[in-house]
Amino acid sequence: MEVPASDTVGAKAARLAQARRLGLPALQGVVIPACEAEGALALGAAAAVTRGSGGARLAIMGAELDPALMMELHAATQPLGASLVVRSSSALELDAAWAGAYTSYVGVAPADLGTAIRGCWASAFSRDVIERCEELGITPAGQRLAVLIQPAASFAVAGVAALAGAGTTIVTVTRGSPANLLGGWVPGYRVVVTADGAVQAPAELADVDASIFREVASIAHAVHAAFEDDLIEWGWAPERGVLLLQARPAAPLPKLERRNETPASAPAFAVPVAVRIARLATQYGGPLGDALVLPWAVGAADFPAPAAVTPVATADPADAFAEAQAIAARLTAATWDHSGHRGVERARKATEALAVLRDGLREAALRTLGAGNLPNITQGVRLVALLRGLGQGLVEAGLFAQIDDVWRTSVNDLERALARPHLTRSRTAAAREGWEPFVYLTVAANGNVYSGTPAAPGIGAGSAWFAARPDSPRPARRGVLVVPYPLPGYAPLLWNAAALISVGGGPSAHFIEVARSLSVPAVVGCDAGAAFDFTGPLLAAVDGTAGRVTLLHAEHALPAG
Repeated sequence: MEVPASDTVGAKAARLAQARRLGLPALQGVVIPACEAEGALALGAAAAVTRGSGGARLAIMGAELDPALMMELHAATQPLGASLVVRSSSALELDAAWAGAYTSYVGVAPADLGTAIRGCWASAFSRDVIERCEELGITPAGQRLAVLIQPAASFAVAGVAALAGAGTTIVTVTRGSPANLLGGWVPGYRVVVTADGAVQAPAELADVDASIFREVASIAHAVHAAFEDDLIEWGWAPERGVLLLQARPAAPLPKLERRNETPASAPAFAVPVAVRIARLATQYGGPLGDALVLPWAVGAADFPAPAAVTPVATADPADAFAEAQAIAARLTAATWDHSGHRGVERARKATEALAVLRDGLREAALRTLGAGNLPNITQGVRLVALLRGLGQGLVEAGLFAQIDDVWRTSVNDLERALARPHLTRSRTAAAREGWEPFVYLTVAANGNVYSGTPAAPGIGAGSAWFAARPDSPRPARRGVLVVPYPLPGYAPLLWNAAALISVGGGPSAHFIEVARSLSVPAVVGCDAGAAFDFTGPLLAAVDGTAGRVTLLHAEHALPAG
């Protein structure tokens, strides 16, 4: 028996076909190959141009299916029974960044097969999937999307299992279907199966026979031996035993950078000037902000956030930029010239101290920066208004995504951009910003600590922004994403996240697989509770390895969303 290629039948179907060939307990099924979806995806792509994501899905749902295909399909699926599962299957799903992207349907009657098939194809044009395509450079019409049809099964317990080294298997268990566990609604229960077959299970699963977990672990190791996948989804029913539902590579754990080894806290950073700098860094940090704003704004106890400053439009961008640079030079000298002389020298030392804090986390630099005093906030606001006006012009030219992208360009790059506004921008994953380790230490030293479940390793810090719904708009700056549950629809927001905090859910959610694939540190089940129901802004520090979250109410910090 030849095993079908994942490009033809999708990763899910190809893996299960391999498993059945090897004698592993996977349900039989029928596959509609990806080529059958090409016409529907082309129809959706054409509709999306004028009618958007919703119009694309409606166009696909209204498409006629090939009568010959449907006749063949009904004959092939008749032995599967009267209740079916219709599952999307794509080769893209071998990449954890696509975990949970496509739609599947459970309990489908044979008469409703056509609707479920079109629904799987239409999910290629959901907002979530379209934005993942944009971030990963894939054309929506070019997605290869097969459909797998299997008999429905009712499970007593189900979940996922991952290999953890030294022969140990971590099994995450939920009652009934695995859908709520994978969808991020419930955390599940953690069971450890060691190499010698010993089972460590919580009291909540005392009524579940430990042999089930041993069998799950055995299947997980067999899958790994066969095709090196180290993560499986499974379900157990009394009449069927343990069934393999899916196998795939787990998202690789990121190698921790030097800055990810930052200590949990640094008491020397528990000073007001550190909080002031952290606030400014989350608002203005970046090459341009570091050069033209932070050296003097650090001397103001109450300087407004960028969003509070109205951009100034100008007919001559070069003149506006020259004015902003001249204001920055005057303000920087005045902020550090306490006695009427040697202001330039003190300003140079303050600028050097900021660089030392950003790049080396030197505590002694804080003493230097605590002595500044901004004499003219009005001129500072004028400078920010001019630079935001330049950012607005570059948004209109298509170079910037948002006005406040201006802070993350450099003086030289901004000069080139103003000279060549015809350039087009590209969307890429947000890079780690230079101030994040400093912000992390400052928040950790001054904030309130909460615990949760480690979900993705590493540290991240920034302004916390609460996304109440998956379609919440992205903030102007990279920050710490806070969600009520780790639902798959939130995935596009991870490309602009320094870290992730989820109030509910667990680390086995598909959404967390996406976070790991993007090296976004994450904590789930965070016990902060009402702290996220904030009326004022928060700075957040996340340790995804230890499961620790620190929150700091920072007056005048960047507003969420």
